[in-house]
Amino acid sequence: MNRAQRITGALALFISVNLIGIMSGVTESSAAKSGSTIAFYNGGAIDLSQGWGSAAICMVAPGGTNCFANQQDYQAWTDVQSKTMAPSSATTSSCSSGFQLYENIDYGGRELIIYDESIWINLSNYSFNDILSSYKVGACAVSMTDAANGSGNVYPGATSPYSNVTWIGSTWNDRVSSVYVW
Repeated sequence: MNRAQRITGALALFISVNLIGIMSGVTESSAAKSGSTIAFYNGGAIDLSQGWGSAAICMVAPGGTNCFANQQDYQAWTDVQSKTMAPSSATTSSCSSGFQLYENIDYGGRELIIYDESIWINLSNYSFNDILSSYKVGACAVSMTDAANGSGNVYPGATSPYSNVTWIGSTWNDRVSSVYVW
């Protein structure tokens, strides 16, 4: 694929994601209340509470949730976002970098990136409940618990900005159910 095709593809993805976001704001709101999470992926929408399909990376931001098949697609999307010069509601957050959660140790497997802040995120809504094994904290501190809505036991490990944990440890591996970025 040549450079022009990559740019055209990235621009098409950017336009389709933003158009879907504009047209489906009501659906996304009502879906969030029912425990499902609608994400924009490959020009369509998927319910993450029912699985990720072929998506490997999903990003949760105040403007909505976007998923990507691989790191290259995610990077192309973020490059297009940064070149628009106007903050996008899809990524606007006071945290300059997101909280990256990984399915496997050493930052492997599926990746869930959270920019949404000041709200408890129930990982079951993203098919990510009880599977967290490693993580990278972005520019904002985080909290994690082993039950929904911030209830249950609080994770005692590194949660300050820019903490990187290659393995959450045997006591907490595959145990986190909700997270909070602040």
